[in-house]
This record gives sequence, C-alpha cells and structure tokens, in this order.
Amino acid sequence: MKKVLKQWIVAAAAVLLAAVPQFPSYASDKAVETVYLGTPAHVWWETDTTGKWSSVSKAHEYQVKLYIADSVDRDEDNWRKVDFDDESMEGAECVMTKRTGETSCDFSAYMDDLHTYFFVVRATPKVSEQAYVKAGSWIGSPDADYRAAQVIGYTDGKWRNYLEGSRYQLEDGSYPGAGWQRIEANWYLLDDQGYRLTGWQERDGKRYYLGENGEMATGWFVWNDNWYYADKSGVIQTGWVMTEPGKYYYMDESGVWVEDAVKKEE
Repeated sequence: MKKVLKQWIVAAAAVLLAAVPQFPSYASDKAVETVYLGTPAHVWWETDTTGKWSSVSKAHEYQVKLYIADSVDRDEDNWRKVDFDDESMEGAECVMTKRTGETSCDFSAYMDDLHTYFFVVRATPKVSEQAYVKAGSWIGSPDADYRAAQVIGYTDGKWRNYLEGSRYQLEDGSYPGAGWQRIEANWYLLDDQGYRLTGWQERDGKRYYLGENGEMATGWFVWNDNWYYADKSGVIQTGWVMTEPGKYYYMDESGVWVEDAVKKEE
C-alpha cells in the first residue's frame, strides 16, 4: 500500500510541474546588443565663452574638456580631428573637464584674457549603460581667441547728454572722433561731432542696426515685430543665412526673416 501511495505522489508532482509555464531567462540566454555612439556632426562656439555641439543619437550624456591652445600646433584645415597621442597635443593644457546631459557648456569660469582656447567633446554612456553602450570618438572645436574678444575699447569716460544727443567724454575732457568706436565693449557709430547714432544706418553699402542707446546689433534681434540677423561685424544679412552649423534661415531683401523658411543640411 505504501509503495502504491508513493508512486501516486510522484506521478502527481510530475503532472503539476508540467503544468507550470516555463519562462525564458533573458538575462542569461539572450545577449544584449552593443550600442556604439556616434560623434556630433557640428561643434562650434555659440558665444565667446560657450561651446555648443549637435546632439548624438541615443546619447544621454557628453564628456567635454577645455584646453589652452597657445602651444598646440593644430591642423587649421582639420580642427575637428583629435588625437591625444599626437605630438601636437603634448603642449595642450586641460583646464576643465566635466560630464553633462546638455549639448552646450559655459566655460567662462575657466577662461581669462591671456589665452586662446579650444574644447573637445564626445558622447558617453551613463553609468547604468556602460555594460552595453560604448562612448563615441572625441571631436574638437575651432580655436577661440579669447584675448581678441576681450578688447573693450574706451573705458575711462562717461556718456554726456546734450540737446543734440549723447557723446562719450573721456577722462581728459576730449571726445572720440567720427566713425565706428568701441566703447565699454560695445560698438557705436558716431557722427562728425562725436554724437552717437541710433536706428538703421548704412555705410559703404552695408546696413546696420543701432539700438536705442546706440549699441550695434549682432546676431538675432527684433525690430517692428520682425526678426533680423546681423553677423559678428553688425552687417544685416539677406538670402539664405547659416546662423548655426547645418541650419539655414531665409531673409528677404530687407533682411526680414521669412517665417518658416528654414532648411537643414542633409
């Protein structure tokens, strides 16, 4: 009797085990595909102290380094290439490194007016992704001559208001002459008497816009509810204009941006 009961228990257990669904073990039986991150298509200086780059597909973080370029013999025609083993990089001094989830980095706290700089960036996996996501290659920016950017012109005077307008009186009592003058880091256009001009101005066939205080406009600005774009020298742009790498906007013959007229490089 005991032998029969034992056989019945074994048979019943076998039936129960067969009824339990068997789930595959993905962690051990299925290999996770390795993801290799690419490199930013474009790298540029958005301002004198802010570096920017285009996003990389599937990348959630980036590693960026800032270097002093004074003693580095970089290839002017191929500045994007970065080879840390190359002899030209021996004189490079890294002054900052960080990881970020953004596609830009403000370097202002690490830059001074004594050097020229460049930065390098690569897409990197987050710590939780390092087992199956591999970092992309380093890519470099153009050089930024921060020394030139810090030329601020006249600084030892004050703006004086008169019935005829405003003039900048220097410490010795004199006034800057007519034409373009750099005053306290801004460009102004002065008339023959040294008074600053405002609004729309034309010189040598080129158009400029000077704000209500006379500062020359650069980059994007709005006037009369329309968008305009002036290059770094203040010249109003027309036609297709690349305001950032790979992205173009269309400005009509007056310099007004035609809304929705945008195209990107393929």
